[in-house]
Amino acid sequence: MEQNHQELLHKAIPFQDIGTDEYVQLIDCKSPKVKRFSKNEIMLLSGDAVTHMGIIISGTANAYLEHIDGSQTIMSRLRPLSVFGEVLASTRTHKSPVTVYATSDVTAAFIEYPRIFSMCEKACSAHRVFLQNMLKAVGDKYFRLFDRINILREKTLRARIMAYLYTQTDSEKEQTVTLPFTKTMLADYLLANRCALSKELRKMENDGIITVKGREIAITSS
Repeated sequence: MEQNHQELLHKAIPFQDIGTDEYVQLIDCKSPKVKRFSKNEIMLLSGDAVTHMGIIISGTANAYLEHIDGSQTIMSRLRPLSVFGEVLASTRTHKSPVTVYATSDVTAAFIEYPRIFSMCEKACSAHRVFLQNMLKAVGDKYFRLFDRINILREKTLRARIMAYLYTQTDSEKEQTVTLPFTKTMLADYLLANRCALSKELRKMENDGIITVKGREIAITSS
């Protein structure tokens, strides 16, 4: 693995809070393999058996749920240091429920599932921290999916928009959200069409609830 890739990977959730020397040894043990993908290339196909956890080193990708009629629903936006496929490590079939497309040129590192849970002979602290971090990554993904369910439970598009915006704010004081994707993708995420979303956003602006500037949406009133 190239030195710069190794340094960037150290910042990813699975390797956080691990000292430099221990990290170098851990990387040697986990033996991640680096792959490169071109923009629009399929990185992972729905229904395929998955044998590795992936970590985005550079570039961006989208994970979509594929429907029988050929339509897609965006599930998540993968950015540098995003982890994917980690939940499948603990399943029986390891079959991917989503298709992942590269939305730019992507460099990603992949770790085989057996290596995720393997411990060195000394059961050193770095391995224990790595496993704790993996549990955190899985837990964070669970709560993101739980947020998505709660958003889609709302009966009106306006309520879904507000619920989504509140999940994206870091604190009660921070009321401005920068969308991680286009408004077309946001409409898909909220199970609405683009025209309906644009119309509702304009109504919400007129009602003084939000202000919209490009991908930046500020909540001005609840």
